[in-house]
Amino acid sequence: MTDTYWVNKTFIVTGGARGQGAAEVNRLLRLGANVVVIDPLAPDSPDWAIDRSRADHLKIVSGSVAEEATWLEALDAVKALGSPLSGLVNNAGITLRKTVTETTLAEWENLLSVNLTGAFLGIRMTAPAMEAGASIVNVSSTAGLTGYFSAAYTASKWALRGLAKAAAIELAPRKIRVNTICPGLIDTPMINRPNAGYNANQASAFFEGNRAMTPLGRGADPDEVAGAVIFLLGPDSRFITAADLAVDGGMIGAGIYSQIGRQVGTIKDPD
Repeated sequence: MTDTYWVNKTFIVTGGARGQGAAEVNRLLRLGANVVVIDPLAPDSPDWAIDRSRADHLKIVSGSVAEEATWLEALDAVKALGSPLSGLVNNAGITLRKTVTETTLAEWENLLSVNLTGAFLGIRMTAPAMEAGASIVNVSSTAGLTGYFSAAYTASKWALRGLAKAAAIELAPRKIRVNTICPGLIDTPMINRPNAGYNANQASAFFEGNRAMTPLGRGADPDEVAGAVIFLLGPDSRFITAADLAVDGGMIGAGIYSQIGRQVGTIKDPD
């Protein structure tokens, strides 16, 4: 079912092939919007999780968000779709679960190039092409709201919040809003699979540790996070800019005493 607000509007979503990004793309397509997806995954890969049934509303750009050429190709794709650029979701991100002293310079620079430089380039290169009333959403993390041992990842996610606020100040006179969402535990392959320096046992323990610290007692479905992104892209948030929205099942807001309360028995474990 479409909503007339979204028809004849185009949105760019980075990292949109799988997981949370694909959920955002699919939401936009269902609403009737046009979507340009940027992702390094090859367009013919079977790992894509987006709905291709609305192919006339979809353009795929295969490339790195850290490269200006990728963004120029994305802007060409917007023109080809023939409708105004109404929003950008800086969703692309990689992770690395290493401390400051464990992280090499090459690892640091690679992660920041995707997580932070990619978002900077996205805003810098697409904002001039956006219509009044457009919206930009940076996807940060609860790691951008509190201390976290993963040095490069944490630095990038805190920086995304600062980047959004700086852009919100600049773009407000053009009626372009810039906000940040900070997801907590999301049940996607990126957090569940052995990667980013973790073996299978560590990945499982990491997931369970996050789940235990979440008052609602579970990870989010990617579509639940996509709902928050759609809210910030859409007309119901038209007076919200430079804001941080935690989508984390209460992890940050409830704080350490949520877990302490369960440990001492004052608070019951979630079902």
